[in-house]
Order: sequence, then structure tokens, then C-alpha cells
Amino acid sequence: MLERLEEFFPASVDHSLLFVISCLLMLGLIMVYSASLPLPSDNERHLFWNQMRGHPLHLLIGVIVLGLFLLIPTDVLKSFSGLLFTFGLALLFCVGLLKFFGGQEYIRDGAVRSIPIGSITVQPAELVKFFSILFASAYAIRRNDRIRGSLIQGIAPIGFLMVILITLLLYQPDLGSTIVITLTVGAILFLGGMNLKVFMPLFFGLCSFFVLMIVNTPWRLGRLVSFVTPCDQEFSATSGYQLCAALVAFGNGGLSGTGLGTGVAKLDYLPLPHTDFIFAVIGEELGFVGVSIVLIGFYYLIKRSIEIGRTAMSQDRVFAGLVAQGIGFWIGVQAFIHAGVNTGILPTKGLTLPFISHGGSSMIVVCAAMGVLLRIDMENKFYSKSEPTYINKNSNG
Repeated sequence: MLERLEEFFPASVDHSLLFVISCLLMLGLIMVYSASLPLPSDNERHLFWNQMRGHPLHLLIGVIVLGLFLLIPTDVLKSFSGLLFTFGLALLFCVGLLKFFGGQEYIRDGAVRSIPIGSITVQPAELVKFFSILFASAYAIRRNDRIRGSLIQGIAPIGFLMVILITLLLYQPDLGSTIVITLTVGAILFLGGMNLKVFMPLFFGLCSFFVLMIVNTPWRLGRLVSFVTPCDQEFSATSGYQLCAALVAFGNGGLSGTGLGTGVAKLDYLPLPHTDFIFAVIGEELGFVGVSIVLIGFYYLIKRSIEIGRTAMSQDRVFAGLVAQGIGFWIGVQAFIHAGVNTGILPTKGLTLPFISHGGSSMIVVCAAMGVLLRIDMENKFYSKSEPTYINKNSNG
């Protein structure tokens, strides 16, 4: 069966989906360079040259990883889902140890989120986003009869693991990744058959937990308050500065933008223009037209993920279906939060824009997820074509 599937490749790859992925990746390469142009030219810490070297390398590795995951059967991913999730938890634990024992040299922007390995750093939270999708999808199948009716037997095991995961992420701290992973795992369990009477209390309980945590953390509460009127004199120079600068960038861009490379928000006005606020740079330099094209690209990707997942589930390949829809949900939630923060719809929270923002771990993991999504679609087409052939052979025999 595997040999026959490999003969079906690469003609069965979704070329339209691959085209959208390629366009988003190339736009990211261009916008990262544009957003990094005005950075100061210190020979050792010049971020522009780091982007010049690093981002194309991350992109190249990401494309290679995408190709590798395109060759891995989904059944293999299912078999290793528990091991991968455990590996992700172990990496997060190592980050916690770095923060506890490592000292100030590992702290970046008030947090420790990466593990240095030689000249590179690995951000485990990005890996865990992907591993959590695989693990939750496999879990929903193994305990399907229990998650449909029993809170204790069905949800308690994965709930215990999620408590460990959330604790490790919040210790960094990384609230953005915590929200994305929690929502994605919850969505997968719900799609996998979780009883609504069990799901709704858990959902509202988690929402209450996050609200209480924000209210009881002064700097997070400050961001929430300033988000309503970020450009007021009281907030414009403190907690509302980032959002105010982003809104000014969108205003400067107008309909068609100021032109690629000609934006002014990145000239030390807008913090982190190459990562957390790259959507605002797109809005200023490419305008409403450019922003709309990006959003249409994400819409198509999410739509295809849902369609691919539904097709797989209609073929009784539930794990593949849940993974595909989980990937779409993850990309959609993260892109929505990033765009919402940049446009003032949501309070300020640092999250990268998938495919586009600078960041090696994020880029490679997203490409791996796209490889899995394309693989699932390829298997869908193979099984939809092979099954009628099998039936015809029996009927003729």
C-alpha cells in the first residue's frame, strides 16, 4: 500500500495549497528584510545581518522539513505522538531549569523561552504547539468512548498533562503560546467527540482562569486597560505605546501603502517590527490591499485544512482528520491573535505571524505542519481512488 501511495506522489500534492504556502513564505522573507533595514549597524549585534543570514536559512530548512514530513505516513505520526509530546514537555522543563538556575544572561524581554545550542536557539513552545495537536488527536481516538461521557476517566489524564504544560509555559512566562495550545487541544477534543456538557464547563473554567491571571498580574492588567485607549497621554508612552505605534502605521499605509521598504514605523517607533508587529509593517508599506491579500491567504489555508480533515474523517481516518483540522485551528487562532493585537482588536500580546514573522523555531515547525497537512490530503486522494478500484476487482472476480 505504501509503495502504491508513493507512486501516486507528487501528482497528488495540492498545488493550489502549496502555492499559497509558498507565497506566504516569500512574503515573509521580503517583509522581514524590509522591517529590519533601519536597525543600527553594530558589527556584532546588527540584527539586519542576522536576518540576512538567518531567515533564508530558516526558510531553507523549513522547506526541507516540509518535504520530509510529506513522506511520513500519518500512522507513523500517530505511533510517535506520545513520545513527541513527552519530548516537548522535557524541553519546556529544561527552559524552566534555565530560568531557575541560569541567571540573567538567558533572560530576553523579561522571559526565558529558548534553549541555546551552540550558536542557535530552540524555542520549545513552538514545537509543543505541533506536538500537542498530534497527541490530542491520538488521545481523542484512544479514549473516544470515555471523553463522550466521563469527565474523570476521559479528561483527567490529558487534563493532568495540560496542567503541567500550562505551568511550564506560564513560568517562562509565555501566555500567548499557552492560550493557543489550550484552545487548540480543546478544539481537537471537542471535534473528537467530547460531550458538550463536559466541554462547556472546562471552556468557561479555563477562560475564568486566564482572566483571573491577567487581573492579578499588574503589567498584564496594564496592557488590558491601555488597550481601550492606547494613544491617550496616560498610556501612549508606556503600556499603550506599541499598539499606538501600530495604529499609526496602519493609518500611514492607507489603501495601497507607502511602498515596500519606505515605511517609517520601523524607524525605532514600532518595537519588534520583524516579529510581533510585522502585520503593522505590512499594513503601512502594502496598505489595505496587502493586508487583505495576506488575510485571504490565511483564509484559504484554514478552509483547505477543514476540508482535508473532513475528507479524511469521511474515510474513517479519524486521526488524520483531527490533525488536519487541528493544524488549521492553530494557524487560524495564532494569525487572528497576531492581527488582532496589531490592529487593536485584542490587547497587546507577543505572538509571531505564521509563515511571515522572523523566528527559526516557528518557521520550521509551521513548515513541518504544512508537510503533514499536504500528506493527509495526498492520502485522502489515494484512498478515494484506490477504494473504488478494490471494489471493482471484487465484483469482477
